Amino acid sequence: MQDKLFQGEYVSSDRMLYTPSEFAKSNLLYLQEIGRLKARKTHTSKRHNLDSFLFFYVKEGSGVLDYEGREYKVSTGDCVFINCKNPYSHRTSDDLWTLEWIHFNGEGLLPVYLKYIDRGGQPVFHPYSLDASSEIWDHLNSIARSSDYIKDIKINEFLWSLMSFLMGFSWNPDIAPASGSQKNATALKDYIDTHYQEKITLDMLAETFLVNKYTLSRAFKEQYGTSIINYLLITRITHAKQMLRFTDETVEEIGAKCGITPLYYFSRIFKQIEGVSPLEYRMQWK
Repeated sequence: MQDKLFQGEYVSSDRMLYTPSEFAKSNLLYLQEIGRLKARKTHTSKRHNLDSFLFFYVKEGSGVLDYEGREYKVSTGDCVFINCKNPYSHRTSDDLWTLEWIHFNGEGLLPVYLKYIDRGGQPVFHPYSLDASSEIWDHLNSIARSSDYIKDIKINEFLWSLMSFLMGFSWNPDIAPASGSQKNATALKDYIDTHYQEKITLDMLAETFLVNKYTLSRAFKEQYGTSIINYLLITRITHAKQMLRFTDETVEEIGAKCGITPLYYFSRIFKQIEGVSPLEYRMQWK
């Protein structure tokens, strides 16, 4: 259903209410509503308990978002990303704003949103440019209004692009100076990337970086979303896959070069991560 007549005393709006297929609602990220508005007078919009996520950005003007008991000033160039299950309201200031928004939902979206929050993502953030978000909005708006028979698939694609954009702002060292623990985690990642072939233990890393191993482990997981040991294993297995595909070295030699010995242990870890043995993986690519 398309509504281009949402004109009133307080806003001039062009919006589209979208009805996704049952397949999209069960399997994809799907669009619920997309639109733009220009405020004509100061006003407040309140919502609560909506089964939806809201993203919008301010093209012009300014206002205030009230979300989870806190007020956020929002102005030109700012982006907002919230879970509409929680009560929220937004109001324009005397500098009447122009917004473009997307209401969306989907299978698997809540865990990603929770990861966004867990990594420090904020309801309001200011990207360097609105070009990326504006481009995604334009694509979604065009596809939703089209007669494309696979538009739910294309909408899913661009909504995941939106989530990739948003996750890029869940943690950003250029916005706030990195703490000492963040610097240690970054240095540790670089160390693993270049020393993965060597014997590495948490005690050795703690001694190398002069930090308690529990503090180091916590900082690394907060920054990269995984444990030090898991990251080390993934790094080693990634290099092992490269060698299995593009060299003729034996499985045992590759395991040793990637820091995982003896052979039975390398094979067990590889299969645990990849679902097949190293030899089976190699044969798949021959």
